[in-house]
Amino acid sequence: MIDAETRYRTLVRVLPGWYRAERGDEMVGTLLDLHGERARAALWTELWALLALGVRTRLAGRAAPARTVALGDLVRAGVLLGLLWGALKSAGYVGNQLWLVIEHPGEELSPLMHSALRSYLIRHLVLLAAGLVPLALLVDGWRRAARVAAGAILVAGALWGLTRYSLSLGPDLVVNYAPQWLPLVLLLLAFHADAPLPPARPWWWAIGGSLVAVVTAEYVFAYGVGRLAGLSPLLWLCTMAGAGYLLLRRRTEQRAAASTLALAVCLALVVAQTLVEKRGFPFDVLTTAQVSLAGLVVVALTVIGIRDYRRTVVNH
Repeated sequence: MIDAETRYRTLVRVLPGWYRAERGDEMVGTLLDLHGERARAALWTELWALLALGVRTRLAGRAAPARTVALGDLVRAGVLLGLLWGALKSAGYVGNQLWLVIEHPGEELSPLMHSALRSYLIRHLVLLAAGLVPLALLVDGWRRAARVAAGAILVAGALWGLTRYSLSLGPDLVVNYAPQWLPLVLLLLAFHADAPLPPARPWWWAIGGSLVAVVTAEYVFAYGVGRLAGLSPLLWLCTMAGAGYLLLRRRTEQRAAASTLALAVCLALVVAQTLVEKRGFPFDVLTTAQVSLAGLVVVALTVIGIRDYRRTVVNH
């Protein structure tokens, strides 16, 4: 049988190597003392604290090696962009349905169509809140409230998913919903008490401007130039945002590597999710061009992000 010390040394490996080198032996000693005293409650409390410490030190925001801080910044940037994407996607659906109501008043719709429209609208308003509420709380500085909201949404979403998709769970379903739910999981892990909060003013402008843009795009593409949409007007907007970021980003921005790589990952997930949702649709020239352009932007973001990441780690 494995002795207690070996087990606890294995558990302590949840901490990064640089932290174990400083305090690993001390923590193993504490766990062994509690084990010998048979203080089960205190031991379980210490093990839970060890797990939480492992998350904080691997996704640190400060007082850690540059490589560790860069990883934490990357995950936090991905959380913010992922939550924004979830809000924008749901806002697009909500906007589409609102424009449909405006174009076709209630008396023009059958009772069945009106009921389906109302159900669809309520569903996407809930999903809009699931992305927007935690994001707004984080941007406004309410870290604990954002984490509580994320946990509650995850529990409710898991229960809803199990009741609706228990017999049809597969890779397509995971790819389809991962961009909405994964940021909530990472929010719980990455925005711990020692992590920096996002700057409020730029993010409020980003949230407000992008929501207006996506609702407007849904109307323009749906009722004006729909044949130019390709797979999705929102995918066009996200691709243009990635290209614009490459052109306009500040070269002196200390966290450029994290933002660039997070944008690359999120845009890649957006493309994958859109392709899954539109599977079975024919790939015309416009759709191929849209996917190719998005792929080129993802590659450019990745290459430049890796370069900036290496510079950040070497300079520190």
